[in-house]
Amino acid sequence: MKNKNLILKQLLIAILIFPLMTNCSDEDDDITPSLQIDEETLKTNKFIRDTMSVFYFWNEEMPNIDYTREENSEDYFYKLLHEDDQWSFITDDYQGLINYFAGIQKSPGYSLLPMYLERGSNQVIAFIEYVHRNSPASEAGLERGDMIYRIDGQIMTDQNYSDLLSRTEFDITLAEFDDFFEVIEFPETIHIEAREMNLHPVLKSSITETLGHKIGYLAYSSFIANYDTALVNVFNHFKAEGITDLVFDLRYNGGGSVSSAKLLADMLVPPGNIGNTFIEEVYNDLLTNEFEKDPAFSPDLLKIKFEANENNLNLDRLYVLTTSSTASASEMIIYGLDPYMDIIQVGDTTHGKYYASYTFADAQKKWAIQPIILRSSNATNNVDWSIGLPPDHILDDLFYLMPKYQLGDPNELFMAKAISLITGEPFIYEDFVNGLKSASAMPAESYRLRNKLYQKRSGMWVEKPGWMK
Repeated sequence: MKNKNLILKQLLIAILIFPLMTNCSDEDDDITPSLQIDEETLKTNKFIRDTMSVFYFWNEEMPNIDYTREENSEDYFYKLLHEDDQWSFITDDYQGLINYFAGIQKSPGYSLLPMYLERGSNQVIAFIEYVHRNSPASEAGLERGDMIYRIDGQIMTDQNYSDLLSRTEFDITLAEFDDFFEVIEFPETIHIEAREMNLHPVLKSSITETLGHKIGYLAYSSFIANYDTALVNVFNHFKAEGITDLVFDLRYNGGGSVSSAKLLADMLVPPGNIGNTFIEEVYNDLLTNEFEKDPAFSPDLLKIKFEANENNLNLDRLYVLTTSSTASASEMIIYGLDPYMDIIQVGDTTHGKYYASYTFADAQKKWAIQPIILRSSNATNNVDWSIGLPPDHILDDLFYLMPKYQLGDPNELFMAKAISLITGEPFIYEDFVNGLKSASAMPAESYRLRNKLYQKRSGMWVEKPGWMK
């Protein structure tokens, strides 16, 4: 059989040179715009139209829009998206996007959970979920659980919070709740100046020994290929220490690189499954039909399979911590490993993104589009595409109401629950969690608030599928 990449490269060339495959004709490209649209915009629009027509997962359902009449390329791109697609995006900062995927951002160095102060109010507060190492936030002494109440003296609302929290230089006023959920403001402010930095995704790794168990813990914020070596080092340490159990904290992980997810899966899957399918890539009908026309094509060419890894932990069970912010590549770890090992999911239902995207840039390397190009399926194809992955043990991420235990601390709410499940000991916060069910004065979560603040976070991307190389 031919080399996989060669086969698919030949198929790609065939697709691109066949005019019908791009849903356009030579005459289309000679259309004289009826509006006064500048040449640069026309070229950008054509780049969008041609790329989406071939690669977009829902390409056959795109509306028939005359790109020569579209004065705004960004608006034109979003008009093409399928109603189920909440993830594809466009940017006029190609290099900024590449930096983002590499973990390089201008940032204060923390992740926030914006919430309504109370139900029925438009006032917003923000809690720090975690702080990156060597960041402005860590240098200022900020930590997980801190409540941001004001920015530059201003109260946040659902109209201004995103702009205020996105400032690059500002003063923070912290606050805390008293026993009656009344806000107590701190008198001093904390000055923060964001800077461009590498946001290391390995937030915390540790080992807890208790009741005959040696429990590894890993908090991971994003699947960034640049930090794969750091991941390998963590697993090498876990293996050397002989951990008996692993708690994988993906509560704040919106996804990222498929190759990093594959590396993790190789280190997690029971070693008897080497060669089995981790993920199968499903493309649009146009691409799939062209693939299948080649006599040398095999469905295995679109499958990502487990490979041997010397740092495999040889575990048959994995404890995964999740929230509604757990998305994409994070979910891939769960459903991709599910056919082969016991996955114990603690927390909330995940985001529900089973699609991957790829970066296409225009000739000038200015505009870039990140369209969904494939859906990923596991070996048993048992995923419900309409919803996220439900937990085995429901637990709200109430870190903002707890003492400020940091990630990995055995007394941290979710870690304490995982330890309880592993050891069989009672969950130390059972009464606390049950007691909050009747509380009405608590702050109110809103997925919309978080999604607006972190619009690119729920992403899974492929660096370059083999057939594109």
